[in-house]
Amino acid sequence: MSAGLSVGVGAGVALEELDRLARALQSAAQECHEVAIRIPPLRTGAGADADLWEVQGSVQRSIERLGGLARGLRDAASLYDSAERTASRAIEQLASQLAATAGLVLSRLGVLLLPRLLAVAGRVSLVHGVMTPEQRASAAEALTPLLAPVLSDPRGLEALRFALSLADDALLGTVGVPPVLAGALGESGLELSGVDTAALAVAGLAALAGASGVAPVRIDRVGADLKRGGESRPVDAPGSLADRVGRIPEPAAPIVIEHYTLPDGAAHVEVYIAGTDAHAPMGGEQPWDMPSNVAIIGGAESSSMQAVRAALTAEGVTAETSVVFTGYSQGGAIATVLAESGDYRTTGLVTVGAPSGGLPVRGEYPAIVIEHREDLVPVLSGIRRDTNAVIVRGDALAPGEAPDSALPAHEFERYLRTASAADAHVSTALRAAIDALPRAEAAGVRTAYTATRIPPPTGG
Repeated sequence: MSAGLSVGVGAGVALEELDRLARALQSAAQECHEVAIRIPPLRTGAGADADLWEVQGSVQRSIERLGGLARGLRDAASLYDSAERTASRAIEQLASQLAATAGLVLSRLGVLLLPRLLAVAGRVSLVHGVMTPEQRASAAEALTPLLAPVLSDPRGLEALRFALSLADDALLGTVGVPPVLAGALGESGLELSGVDTAALAVAGLAALAGASGVAPVRIDRVGADLKRGGESRPVDAPGSLADRVGRIPEPAAPIVIEHYTLPDGAAHVEVYIAGTDAHAPMGGEQPWDMPSNVAIIGGAESSSMQAVRAALTAEGVTAETSVVFTGYSQGGAIATVLAESGDYRTTGLVTVGAPSGGLPVRGEYPAIVIEHREDLVPVLSGIRRDTNAVIVRGDALAPGEAPDSALPAHEFERYLRTASAADAHVSTALRAAIDALPRAEAAGVRTAYTATRIPPPTGG
């Protein structure tokens, strides 16, 4: 189920319909004008056709009214957007100060409650340590029916998105920064701190605990061994959003690169990047794990991103090569960072279910971001602000459908269906973005890569 699609350009989704209506009115005015100029000039006086004269006058007045209404709609849309941004900034400033105040109060309470909290944490850790893997799986299965409705509630997720954007302000308050100053330093002020700051702190703590998301990696072509350099196979060029999304690989071989030649003879590459491996141990050999996720949101060069860069280099991609990046979940965040890095000639970006809200998209290329309203993962990167992308938001769950897993709206198959629905959507902005994606006419060559995080050397 992928109904209720809404489409907008930039951070909002409310102005697309206003713009479409303004275009329709402008088109109607143009048609009226074409009708009016076909009416032969009329003369006043005896023998004049009064009815035709009245029709001509009415048509001319309709032209003026439709044109004025179209201009008014565009002006209203612009004013609405400006007012919405101003109001949002004011609300965030106030919320930032409240979050910093809460952080300050909680830090003082934490000193008093710390002994009890440590005792509780110790008991929970002890119980978790003595449980068998089967018992842990059973516990997780038992909790799923309780957590799933909460984690799939769109209203609750939007509140969480806003709350996460205030995490940095609460952290500043905790260390004693005055609330007013914390609000000025945060995302709604000078943007010196934000979700990325909090994520970077988490990544640092994880690294200290031995779960580094930025450790170096090794990549290998699928099928490579001592005798062969890897497998490549012919592939047809993608023809739609769903076609591109359907080519995103599994985390076991998380990078796929396809080479094509465009009609003008230019070299073109399509890059597909997998989402997080939910079963990967933190900081283990699999780079597509949670520490890499946190590192990306924190603005660091994650192990997974290093792997994609290495694969692009191995495939001979240069700054002159046309590249379209397509990714799911963590892969969508990687795709966004690489598309905006300036290291590649990005000619398109498509992401589904990605935690990329805090990642800017400013480039002059078609960019399409697909999210589900009930999906927790895109929420984790906070409020979306700086983007030129076309944002497509859909419903993953049918009305009344009960979640059957912890994060049903993040399931890849549901995003694939939403991408198909987006292909059929009538939005002017979305259609323009889809049509602007490069299209190769001839078949290309596909190569897949595995990635392995290199463990740090042991002492001795």
